[in-house]
Amino acid sequence: LAPATSLATSLDVAQKLERQLLAFPEVLYASSRIGRAEVGGDPEPVSNVEIFIGLKPVSEWTSARTRQELQALMEQKMAIMPGLLFNFSQPIATRVDELLSGVKAQLAIKLFGPDLDILAGRGKEIESLVKSIPGTRGVALEQIEGEAQLVVRPDRDRLARFGIPIDQVMSLVSDAIGGQEAGQVIRGNERYDIYVRLAERYRNRIEEIRSLILQAPGGAWVQLGDVATVGIESGPPQIRRDDVQRRIVIQTNVEGRDMGGLVAEIDQRIRDEVALPPGYSVVYGGQFENQQRAQARLMIVVPLSLGLIFLLLYFAFNSVGQALLIMLNVPLALIGGIAALFFSGQYLSVPGSIGFIALFGVAVLNGVVMINAINQRVEGGGNLDDSVFHGALSRLRPVLMTASIAALGLVPMLLATGVGSEVQRPLATVVVGGLFSSTLLTLFVLPVLYEPFSRRKLGG
Repeated sequence: LAPATSLATSLDVAQKLERQLLAFPEVLYASSRIGRAEVGGDPEPVSNVEIFIGLKPVSEWTSARTRQELQALMEQKMAIMPGLLFNFSQPIATRVDELLSGVKAQLAIKLFGPDLDILAGRGKEIESLVKSIPGTRGVALEQIEGEAQLVVRPDRDRLARFGIPIDQVMSLVSDAIGGQEAGQVIRGNERYDIYVRLAERYRNRIEEIRSLILQAPGGAWVQLGDVATVGIESGPPQIRRDDVQRRIVIQTNVEGRDMGGLVAEIDQRIRDEVALPPGYSVVYGGQFENQQRAQARLMIVVPLSLGLIFLLLYFAFNSVGQALLIMLNVPLALIGGIAALFFSGQYLSVPGSIGFIALFGVAVLNGVVMINAINQRVEGGGNLDDSVFHGALSRLRPVLMTASIAALGLVPMLLATGVGSEVQRPLATVVVGGLFSSTLLTLFVLPVLYEPFSRRKLGG
């Protein structure tokens, strides 16, 4: 709601929204919470209304088939009330997004700059631009105006005429409206400050505040309205800063496309279509920032893991060639994992990257089993070609069983459509696709390349 919304208005609006949501046959209950106490970890004003909705199982839905379709219908029905900003999420996801970037959405586009008016103007341009990009949902510019504020602007020329310092004007307003500490009341271990200020009827009206009396050094009595302008103006509810710079945030959720590709398109279009003055910049936060940090760590962890695997293989087989031959399973597994992501319409994410790490382990294990079986026959004095053929044939069943059991165990994750499937499916897709390609290619490629990669060891 608007920043200056009262508690009574928020209560009334929340009840109306609950009734509209309960009209959907899919909804079991709707419970609203208005604001959050300042003693909590994430305080919110009374203009923030959170409605928790309980839904029936998807099989019982009649208005929509998916959660996204149901959200669109709900937003369309509640949009008849003007001035409201909606954002659909889940309780834990909202808290995580809030902790990451301070907004309740997956992606936060932060615009930095010194002037609030310019920030507001450019922020609205970016908001309109982002709404036009496919894959965005719930695009909104944070509220940067609408807070009713009492503003007292001293007239320096008139004050100088009476010899009244500006500090005296500010002190009068502060003491009359805010109050001044006059002592304490002690009751047991409890202490309460005593504040003295004007009665409510003298500080809740602009005319009464203008009638406050100042005494000039010469003894003259002057009304506040004669030496200052007093009025109610609309201002920002809060000025937010990151790294000591003022900023505003345009928030959006991502739907139907990868986060990295969406951010790249937004960034390019902002550069081409929005003219940012010198000193203004755009930074992307939220889950994208967290994803970038995770990918940066994976760029270190994955090569390090592969290096350690190669080192262990070298110590196990005492041959650089055979260690490299087994490591060929890694690109063979990559082929299936990438192809599975492509044909399933998914994108490489952090869960997918973790799936590749697990896939590399299984693929390397299959290679170790096969190469070890061939080595045993060669060391037993058998013919090289016969040893390769019979060694690969003897390991056919174990390799197929290892791969098939791992793949079948991931089928429920691969077919998942409920809550959390966006994490489970990329991981399972990568592993299943990679196991399919690495298993088939391992049975043919490794036996064929065994002789050239093992020439030095065989010659020894």
